[in-house]
This record gives sequence, structure tokens and C-alpha cells, in this order.
Amino acid sequence: MSNRTKILLVDDHRIVRQGVKMILEGEPGLVVVGEASDAAEAVAKACELNPEVVVMDIHLSVSDGLEASRRILEARPATKIVILSAEIAPETVNLALQSGVSGYVLKEAAGEELIRAIKTVLSERFYLCPSITTALIHAQQFGAKPSITPNFSDREKDLIRFIATGLRNKEIAEKLKLSIKSVEANRSRLMAKIGCASTAELVRYAVREGFAEI
Repeated sequence: MSNRTKILLVDDHRIVRQGVKMILEGEPGLVVVGEASDAAEAVAKACELNPEVVVMDIHLSVSDGLEASRRILEARPATKIVILSAEIAPETVNLALQSGVSGYVLKEAAGEELIRAIKTVLSERFYLCPSITTALIHAQQFGAKPSITPNFSDREKDLIRFIATGLRNKEIAEKLKLSIKSVEANRSRLMAKIGCASTAELVRYAVREGFAEI
């Protein structure tokens, strides 16, 4: 078990947990070490079992998954939390991003996409499933779409869009015809320029400022 990524499942429907567990444990390198059905149990088991990843539903029958996420991250900041929910409302997704989670996947897309999300967040990157990105981009809750700040170069604008749509550094390097090291360096400079401490913040910035495109 020591060589496998430990995962905690949090959902108030046992049948959902069973289905997700079957999907995850069918993937080499992943193991479900615990399950929880409410926020208090989730926080307790996260502290007890120390999972690398928590797969969390938002709407729990007697509690709030986002509050549970915040409490887990306060206790164990290194934990990666991936939201697995049927909720696609942009305002809810934005609240999830603000709570510090590392990824967001819709239940209808669970399967290979959930596994992809887990592997992505474990590599210190942020993951949003494409349908969530689309919903955020088209949402009116973010206000009027401002013009792109002229202080960004064309390459920086492209880099913001590529990161926001979930491309990996290798894929970005191929598109921009740069080395991966150059992409990593440009990415770090860009995040410092914007004032973002994480990819999640950069995604929110890109959506809010109108950089992301479908």
C-alpha cells in the first residue's frame, strides 16, 4: 500500500461511494483507504488516515462538503481535494475554487476523467473538467468582460489561455514551440506578474478577466 496513492471518499450515498471505489481501485497505484458520509467524519478520517487525495461531494445530507474541505486543508494543507459533484452552477464552482480545492469533476463524467483529475492534482497542477470550464467562461456572474490588459505580451496571453483550459506544460511547449523549461519559467514569471500563488488562482483570474476561450 505504501507505493499507492491513498484516497478518502466522501459522499452521503453509499452506492455512489461503492461505484467510485470500484473505478479508482481498478487503476494501478490508487487505493481507497477510507470512506465518510458527512463533514465531521470526513475531517476525522482525513486526520487519521492522512490520504494524499480526498474525493469530496459538495452536497452532503447533514453538512457542507466545502466546509469539510476547508477544515481538512487547515489541518493538512498538503492534502489534494477533488470535488466530485453533480453541481455545475458557476457560483457553486467558484465557491469551491475559493475553498482551496485542487480539482472539480462532474459525477456524470466520473471514470477516466476522475482518474485523470487525481493524477493531475498529484503533480501539483489544477484540474477542471471541460464542461465546468465552459460553464465558468459563459457565466454572467463574473460581471462584464473587460478588455485584455495591454501589459501582457501575445505569448503571455496565449499562456494564460492554455493554462486555464488545462493544457500540460509539454502540450503548451509544443503549441508555443518552446522547451518545457522555458514554459515553466514563463509560467512562474506570469503567475508572479498577475499575483497568483497557485494554478487555481490563475484559472479564476483567466475566467474573470475573459482570457479563457472555448
